[in-house]
Amino acid sequence: MKSAILCGLVLGCSAPGAWAATSTYDLNKDHTDVSFRISHAGFTLKHGEFADISGTLQLDSDHLEASSVDVSVVAASIWTNHAKRDQVLQGTDFLDGAHFPSLHFVSTHVVQTAPGKLDVTGTLTLRGISRPLVLHASVNRIGISPFGNTPAAGFTATGTLKRSDYGMDAMIPMIGDEVQIDIDAEFKRSSGT
Repeated sequence: MKSAILCGLVLGCSAPGAWAATSTYDLNKDHTDVSFRISHAGFTLKHGEFADISGTLQLDSDHLEASSVDVSVVAASIWTNHAKRDQVLQGTDFLDGAHFPSLHFVSTHVVQTAPGKLDVTGTLTLRGISRPLVLHASVNRIGISPFGNTPAAGFTATGTLKRSDYGMDAMIPMIGDEVQIDIDAEFKRSSGT
C-alpha cells in the first residue's frame, strides 16, 4: 500500500499540471519593510530602512521552488533617522541615487531547505553593479487575508552583503563593510490571476 501511494505521488508530481499554476502577487508596500544594519566603529549597529519598495512574486504555493521574485527599492527613500546622513548615503560615495535611482533584486533559484524555509538566490544590482545574493527566507503564511478577503503571502528574510563589492568603500573600516539585511514582505495576489 505504501509503495502504491509513493508511486502515485511520484507519477503525479512528474505529470504535466500536477503542481498548482503559478499566480502573480504584487508587493503590499504598506506591509513591507526592508531594513539594514551596519557597524558604527564597532560600538553599535546602526539601523536604517527604505520606504519606497515595489515588486512582484510569481508564487506556486504547492511547489515553492518554482516561485520567483522581482523587487525594486528606490535609493532616495533611505532613512536612518538623521537627514544629513541620509543625504550623504544618497551621494556618490554610497548609493549614488542621482545616477542609480534604484536597487534591484531578481531571484534566479529557490531551494526549500526545511519545511517553511527557503534559500532564495538571486542577483542584486546596486550602483550598476550586479552580484549574487542569497536571502534566507521563512514562509510566515500563505492564505486568504482577513483584510480584503484576498489571497496573500508573507515572508521574513535575511541576508548579508559587502558594500565594497558594489563600489562603496568609503569610511571602511570605521563604518563596517558587511551589511546585514532584514526583510518582512507581504504580497497580495493580482486581480485576474
